[in-house]
Amino acid sequence: MDEWNTFTGRLLWAMKRAGRTNQSELARAVGVKPQSVQYLLRADAGAQGSKYTPALAQELAVSSRWLATGEGPPDQIDLLGPHAESKAAAVYAIATGMRAKVTGTVRVSGTGDVERIDLPAGESDGHVLMPLHAPGAHALRVKGNALAPYAKDGQYLLLDAEAEWHPEENLLITLADGRVVLRELLLVRVDTLVVLPLHGGQPEALERSAIKAVVPVVCAVPRSLWRPEEP
Repeated sequence: MDEWNTFTGRLLWAMKRAGRTNQSELARAVGVKPQSVQYLLRADAGAQGSKYTPALAQELAVSSRWLATGEGPPDQIDLLGPHAESKAAAVYAIATGMRAKVTGTVRVSGTGDVERIDLPAGESDGHVLMPLHAPGAHALRVKGNALAPYAKDGQYLLLDAEAEWHPEENLLITLADGRVVLRELLLVRVDTLVVLPLHGGQPEALERSAIKAVVPVVCAVPRSLWRPEEP
């Protein structure tokens, strides 16, 4: 592709593919001023790269080597450094192309109570590439930073109602009284689930008769794996 011949072209291509065309949001995620991203995207500036290229590549789920030089495939994400596990997951997601529809948003309070807003049935706000095999999964976009560092504002929770429950995993629990809470599972008993608030506190036993539905949270998905719906 001709647009890959320049750093500006590669950066713009990566931003479009990742659905990250908001320059101010990308700058904030990388930790630079919006003017810096604007400069890198100016065709007449002739930018040859930036010391923030690795951070930009991580946010956009592309190879920092490809972004800097145009060499190698764009999806060959660097599997080194403190984020190796998440990068490996991104490689898997991009390679397999498995996707989950984004069906709504979720905001979690400090106590773990959840405000969930679902889109009308059949509608979605794009999809996320999945870093694992979960055919029945769907995703919710996180609003706010109450779940940080597990999931930050603008990232996604991948939920799979068909997945099995395991201790130390997070569960989205709908109670019979209509409340929705996010809890860590400690123990499964015949009549109760013993759970823990996400930010610590005392374990609590939820009677199964007081539970309407339980959906395991499979993982958090970075914004770079979001894709718009194809027309």
